[in-house]
Amino acid sequence: MGGCESSPGGRRVSFGLDERERVRVLQNIRLTEEVVKRMKGCSPSQNQTSPRAADGTAPSSLAVAGKPRPSGIWPPKASDSSAEQELYKRYEQEQAMVQEELLRLAKREREAACEAQDRNNINEEKQRTAQMPVDLDARAVKLQAWEAELKRQEAFYKEQLARIEKK
Repeated sequence: MGGCESSPGGRRVSFGLDERERVRVLQNIRLTEEVVKRMKGCSPSQNQTSPRAADGTAPSSLAVAGKPRPSGIWPPKASDSSAEQELYKRYEQEQAMVQEELLRLAKREREAACEAQDRNNINEEKQRTAQMPVDLDARAVKLQAWEAELKRQEAFYKEQLARIEKK
């Protein structure tokens, strides 16, 4: 069986070809003829009810607890060879590692988003704090102008009162 590696969409995928040059490896698991037959023999209603992630991969085992595994990968039967059982065990372990990595990535993204929000809030507060003296200076200038206007009006009215009293 020949083997190759590819990286579609940035993911590293290994696959191999059987003697008829048909790809028989899915996520590092060789599909037997029995599995291929089961995949071909699935009824359309089963395919419609099996959940899929947005990218077409199988969802986590937590998401489909109690439901059969999609994509034709089923737990090995007692009659299956030990190699198939080992492959299935490895598949389960890899799926668990993938789920753990996805959870870690989601947690890291949430933490990064929170940190970015915190930095944004701090920057906004710094800008408001930096703007505050400018605003206070502008208010002080306005108050001084208003006070000067009030003093001018007071002087004018005193002068008018003095003229009236003089008459």
